[in-house]
Amino acid sequence: MLIFVNHDDMRSLELMDELIKRGYYVSDQVNDLRYADVLYLGLKGVDNKNRLMTHQETRILDSKTFKELKKGCLVITLLENQYLKNMSIEYHFRYISLLAQEDFLIKNSILTGEGLMSYLISHRRNPLYQSRIMILGYGHCAKPIIEYLKAFHSDIIVGIRNLKYQEEIERMGVQCIDIHDIDLSDVDILINTVPSVVVEKEQLDKANKRIMIVDIASYPYGINHHYALSLGLNSIILPSIPCKYAYGYAGKLVADVIERELENA
Repeated sequence: MLIFVNHDDMRSLELMDELIKRGYYVSDQVNDLRYADVLYLGLKGVDNKNRLMTHQETRILDSKTFKELKKGCLVITLLENQYLKNMSIEYHFRYISLLAQEDFLIKNSILTGEGLMSYLISHRRNPLYQSRIMILGYGHCAKPIIEYLKAFHSDIIVGIRNLKYQEEIERMGVQCIDIHDIDLSDVDILINTVPSVVVEKEQLDKANKRIMIVDIASYPYGINHHYALSLGLNSIILPSIPCKYAYGYAGKLVADVIERELENA
């Protein structure tokens, strides 16, 4: 049983070590793709021009590469890749996205929340205690973040687009507002989890000049960061937190999914 791992971050390096410990043969050589039973292609995998970003270079995986894959080979990426999903039909391999797996998504969100706390604590002059913190969105990532910040006794506001979650949020003991009504003038930290622009220029113009803006969403993000930076605001995009702050456990999570998929094949 050979598993190819594209180690494009620290999580994938840990994944290789974990798979070896579990008795699998592991390779990071693109020339071994034809022999592999499983391909872990990293964060995004192959784009629509057949380019794969590896730890060393960009490689082209042409149609011949896919034709030579083992029939029923399992191909995995972290983010969903529609191009690979379409290719799987043509070339008869199985494709899954890890963030489409509910169990993986929940555990990954917990790691994201924990890593975010580490970043906030180490990059601020002031404590989280009694800081006024606004969280945009109420998905898988937002929920553990709220719980962690509650433990620090932060003053939390959650901005949402769908007010059906308002009662649930308020039961957690935090304030809930419509995302269109956000006011950043007295906010110390803004955390965005929404992968679409929800903070406009007008809201940034009125923001507290000492605000810290952290966007953990995927592209196109929730904030116009170029405009925020032009105002002199502390604005940062912080993607893929688990592969930076908890990469050992993050690699184990990927190994668990691979093992489960192989057992159920």
